Amino acid sequence: MRKVSANTASEAEIAAALKAAKVPNPGRWADEVIEYRLYPANDPTLAKLRRNLAKYHPGEDTLAKIISALKP
Repeated sequence: MRKVSANTASEAEIAAALKAAKVPNPGRWADEVIEYRLYPANDPTLAKLRRNLAKYHPGEDTLAKIISALKP
């Protein structure tokens, strides 16, 4: 699976990557990824994104799938 940039990919590109990662409701999560931009380029773990998505209680499995599809 090819990762897309959480910082520069379009919402559609992010949604497609999340769909490929089998994230439930990929459009909704793509919207949240876009909302909290910009992410530090030197943080491959996407800690800022993890913190912001945690507010929505995505569940560990869903969060892991989201992060697996993205890079800074």
